[in-house]
Amino acid sequence: MKLQIASKPTKGGRTCRRILETASAMMAERGPDGVSMREISARLKITKPVLYYYFKDKEELIKAAFIEGTKHFDELNNELNNPSLTLEHKLARIFSNHLDFIKRYPDMPKCALKIMASPSSGVLSSMAIELKHRNRTALRKILEATAGKEGISRSGIDVILHMVSAVIAHFMIEAREQGAASLDKKLPARLARLICAGARHVKTVLIIILFIPMLSRAQALDLSVDNAVDLAFKNNTSVMTAEKNRAIYKEKIKEYWGGVYPQLSAGASYTRNIEKSVIFFGGQKIKMGLDNSYSGSLDLNQVLWAGGRVRTGITMAGIYSDSSSENLRAAQSGVKKAVKQLYYAVLLSKAMAGIQKETLELAIQHLATIEAQYKQGLASDLTVLRQKVEVSNNEPAVTQNLNYYEEGLLELKDLLGLEPDSEIKLSGGINCGPALPGSLPELYGAAMAKQPQYRQARLQKALAVENVTLEKAGHYPNLYAFASKQYQGQTDSAFPSGEESSWSTAAGVKLSLPLFAGGATMSRVKQARLELDIADENLKKAERELKITVKKAWLDLNEAAQRKAAQETSVETARKALTATEIRFKNGLAGQLEINDATLALNKAQIFYTQAQHDVCSASAELDWAAGE
Repeated sequence: MKLQIASKPTKGGRTCRRILETASAMMAERGPDGVSMREISARLKITKPVLYYYFKDKEELIKAAFIEGTKHFDELNNELNNPSLTLEHKLARIFSNHLDFIKRYPDMPKCALKIMASPSSGVLSSMAIELKHRNRTALRKILEATAGKEGISRSGIDVILHMVSAVIAHFMIEAREQGAASLDKKLPARLARLICAGARHVKTVLIIILFIPMLSRAQALDLSVDNAVDLAFKNNTSVMTAEKNRAIYKEKIKEYWGGVYPQLSAGASYTRNIEKSVIFFGGQKIKMGLDNSYSGSLDLNQVLWAGGRVRTGITMAGIYSDSSSENLRAAQSGVKKAVKQLYYAVLLSKAMAGIQKETLELAIQHLATIEAQYKQGLASDLTVLRQKVEVSNNEPAVTQNLNYYEEGLLELKDLLGLEPDSEIKLSGGINCGPALPGSLPELYGAAMAKQPQYRQARLQKALAVENVTLEKAGHYPNLYAFASKQYQGQTDSAFPSGEESSWSTAAGVKLSLPLFAGGATMSRVKQARLELDIADENLKKAERELKITVKKAWLDLNEAAQRKAAQETSVETARKALTATEIRFKNGLAGQLEINDATLALNKAQIFYTQAQHDVCSASAELDWAAGE
């Protein structure tokens, strides 16, 4: 975002302006913590010494950018002190001022929301909180001076202040999600009128209700790992497809059962003899039939025995239905594992960013100590430069891990079926407990009883067994019962009379015995038996692969749990060692190399422990999936 910065028309002033504008734009893109001095200098195509000439460190730079970006608040407060303005006019001016500012600087909402999401201990967050308190105090004084004249109570002023904050937050979120152009320029006046009317005539609770839709949009979706899994089950495409396939096979069972019940059909026909057929009898030509011919029938067929085909078909349909259910479980199990592992990976990136940020802050603190020693003549300028290099070397790791975090969130949103711009907050942690996995024989048994892929292999073998029976039925006779009622009528008039028509009824049993089919039936039986052999081998293979998968996951979880247990005390030990070294360093008893080594040792211990925590969670999700949980 570009800022209108008042500066002297000198080369130095123009350079300072460019630095502040570029830093503000970069902070809007990635947040204050995601931007380093090295990246700012690279974007500006200037050297880092030039950048440090204008701003001694990153903190000073972002403070200057922040102050320039908030000047319009002070200008607005001066305007609102005009006693001739009504409360409605003042509120409308507050809203229109913020709206104009957002439209003038479209990147501002992104940067502001990044600041709100930054740690409360950060410099920008503390400045934002200080600015908020200062502006709220000034606004309260302005409102009190006007509200008293318009019959608005003190509690009404409190409500108005909350509503002002809600409206401004709504503007920023809407601008970020839909673009600044989506905000109606007539909105400030309408909102000001609504708030004033509510403050005078409507109960406070009603005003809040009117703003609930606006306030709710600012809330991020709070997700634990279990909530994330539940959401994926509802929105994930593979799960929804598996659910539809299961419904299809349930209908197929009904279709096969249809072959058990009697089949009833009706038919009718009408024939117009345009030229009647003739026969010759004794040299005489005799015409056959009348002008109009009618016929109709009602037929009933019932399978009595078909060599086991009907029963086998119903059984196979049931197996297909069970298989579709296992497909659904497999899809859910796979999605559950993917969501959990990605969820923990995102938390890992966030934790790693926190570790690297702490390391960077320690390096900055040590730089401040060295600079103080330099001023006292206790450290050389070379030592200062070396520590500045140490600070610069730590900055990219923070940015990289924050980028991994944002990319991981995008992948997680996609897996959960959410829009890329939707706001989510991961409320879980990566501490999955120190418990070691159960015994392998128990896990093998549980996996073979529950694991969907293995159960599918068993169902495929069951289908192959039934298919052999189905093909063998081709050797057996088929027995059917039938009944039929028929109508026949012929006439030269429109419709036959009773004398010109007749009804007939027939019933019986039909036996069909296959004698010779050229060996086709025997070939199909052999094919079915070979497919059964293949299914049997696939089941054995599935069992071996299942045990391998379970054991690998068991080994990974066992190793990660032991590594986590081993690292639990290392972080505290490294932190104590760093504290002791810092004391010695400040007293001149330890050198720069020692303090940086101690900082690095703490960094590694934190990374190793956090990685072990993540690996325990990820391996636990893998083992749960392998065991069919």
